Amino acid sequence: IQGRYDDRQAFLGVLDTIMRVEDGMSKGKKVTNIRYDAAYDEVCTTIALISPRAYATIRAEFGGRSPRSMRMVRARSGQFKPGIDNANFDAVAEWAESLGWNGPFILAADDTKVVAALRSYHDGE
Repeated sequence: IQGRYDDRQAFLGVLDTIMRVEDGMSKGKKVTNIRYDAAYDEVCTTIALISPRAYATIRAEFGGRSPRSMRMVRARSGQFKPGIDNANFDAVAEWAESLGWNGPFILAADDTKVVAALRSYHDGE
């Protein structure tokens, strides 16, 4: 490859994944517990979120994490704290900055189970 594709990290990740899968299969090993290239893994996760069916085709051809493995990785990554918390706003601002996003966005959470448990109290005074 001689450095021609150094700026194409996802492409190099695809090649790395294919080589790891083929190497494991040629040795008669299962292709589980493979460490995936971060750029390729990110592309695969994005594709799987947009179209699980398209990702299934890509995964069959090139390899990649299972949808279950992707869910486990997302679950381990930073999650929002329940309720209205400054840490949530800080996390979203950091995420937007890391993407170079300076446009509008909406932060929302589904706290229906928490809200359903809250009761209002009206003081007579």
